Amino acid sequence: MDYKGQQLAEWLYYILTISFGAVAWVVGFIHDDFGITVKGWAIGLGLALLLCIPDWPFLYSRHPVEWLDEIKGAPVKKKE
Repeated sequence: MDYKGQQLAEWLYYILTISFGAVAWVVGFIHDDFGITVKGWAIGLGLALLLCIPDWPFLYSRHPVEWLDEIKGAPVKKKE
């Protein structure tokens, strides 16, 4: 996962949990049932975890980090 992938995963997590929680709260308020609110929020949380925890290569690894090449002949300090 690259840096932009980390940012995307965090953004997806926030958007999914907040939007599912808000919609579930409104539906639970209308039906006067707190269980609906908890279940709706849990569905959003589960979906967010399913999308954000695995490192999906097509979603989170589109901007790979390019490292510098090794410098030949550079002194290497050894720990004694």
